[in-house]
Amino acid sequence: MTSTLQLTTPRLGPRPLALHLGLATTTVASSLASLPLRHQEEASSLPQLPDSFDSALNAAATNGDAEMLQTLADQGSGLVQDMIDGIRLYHLHPYRRVSRDRPVIWQAGSTVILDGAPDAPVTAPTVLLVPSLVNRAYVLDLMPGRSLVDYLAECGIRPLVLDWQAPGMQEREFDVSDYVTQRICPAIEFVAKTYPKTPLHLAGYCMGGTLAVAAAFRQPGEIRSFIAIASPWDFHAEIGGQAKILLGQREMWANILAGFGELPVDLLQTLFASLDPNLGLRKFSKFAKMDMSSEQAQEFVAIEDWLNDGYPLVKGVAADVFNKWYDQNEPEIGSWMVDGSIVRPQDIRVPSLIAVPRTDKIVPRPSALALASVLPSATVITPPSGHVGMMTGRQAKDGLWWHMGEWILAN
Repeated sequence: MTSTLQLTTPRLGPRPLALHLGLATTTVASSLASLPLRHQEEASSLPQLPDSFDSALNAAATNGDAEMLQTLADQGSGLVQDMIDGIRLYHLHPYRRVSRDRPVIWQAGSTVILDGAPDAPVTAPTVLLVPSLVNRAYVLDLMPGRSLVDYLAECGIRPLVLDWQAPGMQEREFDVSDYVTQRICPAIEFVAKTYPKTPLHLAGYCMGGTLAVAAAFRQPGEIRSFIAIASPWDFHAEIGGQAKILLGQREMWANILAGFGELPVDLLQTLFASLDPNLGLRKFSKFAKMDMSSEQAQEFVAIEDWLNDGYPLVKGVAADVFNKWYDQNEPEIGSWMVDGSIVRPQDIRVPSLIAVPRTDKIVPRPSALALASVLPSATVITPPSGHVGMMTGRQAKDGLWWHMGEWILAN
């Protein structure tokens, strides 16, 4: 794995930084204050902390030793300092992603298709990869050794990445329906015409999978199979309390969209933070103890850079996500419409592969499994790791990547 010269632009993450620091300090303080709730039913609502500190809290709750409580307070303070040290080390780390320079073979507005295997034979099976609109597409092609695109190409498959890029003038007026009908569907038509002698598989990751359901429903004759990777369908399934409260503030979000004309990246990251409020505390305190020259540290930085390198959601898309998905839960109840037609996954007759990771705070398992339950020919797999780890982690090659490669070659 390689790195390039330092960028002049400093790292901003974890975004929003003040929120993560505030959550960390508040959580440690509130966890100490709530010691009497440990080993009671109320303890189930307490925030998740690093294992060593959580175990110490439980021990203190059991024996009530005052000296131990003071030691815990010191440990909590040290934990926050470890997080701050980890963030500082992350900001200073020399790794910078090298662009993979994939050739562009199609463009509509700011959206392009990147060819991950331009030298593949014209008869090679083809997969069109549709990422989320929220984060950058390069999570599918993060770095050498951590690239689904590279892996599929090595298997003899032509991986094509639908890269949304930053919304342009056309996309700023889009809603979810427009992204399906004016971007994904035309991309499918282009690929089908360009490679008519090869089967075309459609694969969507996270929100990209939800959008791809609508495209697969509209153009079933163009695709050989459909793949959804950690794609939400039941938007009311297992939403955490803080996230539910935040998502339920309809008037607040309407005012934000009216004021900004979009949903800014830092507000998107605030939503993600609400799903696991102390993830930043856990992961950066752990990162502070890593060898900064190690491959593990470089991988951490690469993923963290991607997490903080998102795009804003345009106003129409954000409104659909809040109102039609998270509020009304239209996909799950069967009322979600794209271009005037209800999206009916039960009418998608091509074979489907549904990847639902073992642990996922962003898309809970029941949310993704809800899609599998309505597709008539669905095969469910459970890759190790979580929402991001199954795509870029050390177990990805033997987990999700292997299953995808075998599926595409077999179909």
